[in-house]
Amino acid sequence: MLLKPPFENLYLKFRGLSQGEGNLDIPATLHETFLDAPYDLTPHFALPSYWKNREHDHPRYARFCYALAHVYSASNILEVGTSAGGTTTGWAKALNEFLLKGKQVKLVCVDNDSYAEGVYPTITKRNISQVGLPLSAVEFKTGDSKDVLPTLRQTYANYFHLYLVDGDHTYEGALRDMVNGLPLMKRGGIIAVHDIDTGVTVAEATPDHPSPVYEAFMDFISKNKFKYYMFKFIRKHLGIIQVD
Repeated sequence: MLLKPPFENLYLKFRGLSQGEGNLDIPATLHETFLDAPYDLTPHFALPSYWKNREHDHPRYARFCYALAHVYSASNILEVGTSAGGTTTGWAKALNEFLLKGKQVKLVCVDNDSYAEGVYPTITKRNISQVGLPLSAVEFKTGDSKDVLPTLRQTYANYFHLYLVDGDHTYEGALRDMVNGLPLMKRGGIIAVHDIDTGVTVAEATPDHPSPVYEAFMDFISKNKFKYYMFKFIRKHLGIIQVD
């Protein structure tokens, strides 16, 4: 549920932010930075002509990504499942602020342009530009993540501070994206995984895996003995894992 300002922050402060669970300690500054961020980072978010409405969770989700990048000092970010850039703009705004302070930054986006054909990366670039990040700081990779991620190891091994998994929503695909992204992560880095809400049935659900992304998320955590936290005030829920 996304509310109009100022009710959005009131809801989050007194109820929404308490909706979560996990064994990873979350810095208090994460919620503070989130609540202090602008309500909508891209009020003129560009859409393809056949999309009548912007997805209603974008403002909250994007500003939370902005907060994650700031709190975890994530100057190098990888994202799988970029599409039009609903979350990308959050990363990009934070990275632009780092850049203005003299930091070197990098954003690598991966998408096969199948969710909304013709959107990535053309419209994505327009949305990123709205928050000021130079496109020279962004690398756009087009293709399936299962093919693209292994090719990044030579250039980006142990490189990224933060990685968002939001592409293939099958159990096998989501788990593979986590596994293939792990060698690219810095120690202490954060892997974020969207669509782990077991109360929402995704199209990729099967009898063996009724909640495929959640099951992949938990299996990945269990195998690697990582700590995690799930933010349930983000629609469809967002989980984060700290790589140690």
